[in-house]
Amino acid sequence: MTAFRRATPADDALVRRLLRDNGIPTWVEMTVRREPSFFAARKPLGEEWAVIGEDGTNVVGMYTASLVSVFVDGRAERLGYLGGLRVNREHRHRIRHLRDGYASIGALAPAAGTLPWWFTVVSADNAAARRLLEAGIPGLPGYHALGEYVTFGIATARGRNHGLWRRCGDADATHVIAFHNRHAAAYDLAPVLDEHGLAAVGLANFRVYEDHGEIGGVAALWDQRDFKQIVANRYRRPIAALLPVYNAYAKVFRRVPLPRTGRALEQTFVAYLTLTARAAERGRELLEDLLAQCTTPAASLGLCAAHPLARTLAELKPLRYPARVYAVTFDGAQPASARAVQPEVALL
Repeated sequence: MTAFRRATPADDALVRRLLRDNGIPTWVEMTVRREPSFFAARKPLGEEWAVIGEDGTNVVGMYTASLVSVFVDGRAERLGYLGGLRVNREHRHRIRHLRDGYASIGALAPAAGTLPWWFTVVSADNAAARRLLEAGIPGLPGYHALGEYVTFGIATARGRNHGLWRRCGDADATHVIAFHNRHAAAYDLAPVLDEHGLAAVGLANFRVYEDHGEIGGVAALWDQRDFKQIVANRYRRPIAALLPVYNAYAKVFRRVPLPRTGRALEQTFVAYLTLTARAAERGRELLEDLLAQCTTPAASLGLCAAHPLARTLAELKPLRYPARVYAVTFDGAQPASARAVQPEVALL
């Protein structure tokens, strides 16, 4: 039986190595790293912990989990989020490790959420994982699709300065929190913003759009590379050899440049984006203005697939990374909601 335990700061190097060595295999193997320290990283959404699995003296892998504040059916709830599953190559495709790992969640979670289910997001490219999780295998929790989700990668060279957004100041803080939460509550799994989250992201990173003297939009421009990096471990052939050619093309045609092997993607998250319906009518100008304020070559924004801004984003020639959002149930009860799901990609 695989033994699981919560990681402590003494395991920091081990956790970072598991994240570094186990990538997400697509046309480019990407790893989400936590350098220089997993435990020192800022966690604005809630408490996060890592769990290490061991089979005797062998390290099988790890997963991360959080208790987060999100909206469900218009109410602020505390919900568990599962992420960061990493299994060392020699231990993959062994169902007993998965069963033991899921069985450990209840015992190792620091507290219970306000709802009896958790959620997670699985890349559409990870077809093998989705087939396994959706198969209803005995001993595994139920995975219930809640909706489709897309992360857009946009070249900031497509930005234009329209002078629509201003930097958030101290006097704006309570108004920004209230505005964001009022509009984010229309979506399931959208984050609840509070003073802690505002400080963790950095008040100076938030932007406010004013419409006739009232707040019409809120967003944060958040470069996370000082504590979390998305790194290209390796490209499939012949992409690696053609990378310089593609990046030359991307520079001329304002597309997202790709990092060299072993380098982190230089990106800014457009996070906590909330707009009134009236402001959304100026969606392209508002997005261009945010891109113009980014200091990195690329920006990332996550939206539910049916979001009104998705069509506007398509005009900016983005890279698209589709995924599926799932409710994870341990007692067989499937949550029911007709609302679109809108987790915040910068917090996953």
